[in-house]
Amino acid sequence: MRIDAGLDTGDILLQEPLPIGPGDTAETLAPRLASIGANLTVETLRGLEAGRVQPRPQDNSKASLAPILKKEDGLVDFSRSASEICNRIRGFQPWPGAHTKFRGKNLQILNARPDSDTLPAAELHSRAGQVLVGCGHNSSLELLEVQLEGKKRTSARDFVNGYRPQPGEGLGI
Repeated sequence: MRIDAGLDTGDILLQEPLPIGPGDTAETLAPRLASIGANLTVETLRGLEAGRVQPRPQDNSKASLAPILKKEDGLVDFSRSASEICNRIRGFQPWPGAHTKFRGKNLQILNARPDSDTLPAAELHSRAGQVLVGCGHNSSLELLEVQLEGKKRTSARDFVNGYRPQPGEGLGI
């Protein structure tokens, strides 16, 4: 795109859509975006030189502000829906990461998916090999991979087997 007085508001020269899959994270998208960007840069320069590229204005009604992330942005708010938390976990990799507290220690949530159970917000439940935590909007999150402060990454199942949360014990404490 062209540079103008605004922040990322210049005319579009070329663009290419990239589907975001349900398992994609910021880390998995970055190399794909870099490859597309490199190819588009070459194509744009050649197209401008040949007169084939015509700038077109952006649709400002579809614009949104993307502020610089801070560590506290990654703090999981279990009053949000499981789907929203899942998307934040995916988007906050590698920085600032999605994190909460467990028994006073930082707990990174590295991978999770929405579940259909209704559980009290932030409460942990283990069921048939699944580790669930209650979220807002009558939803729950199945934890798949976590990392407790000072420990290595582990499956949520191994985490629960090792730390044995008590019934009703929660996250964020």
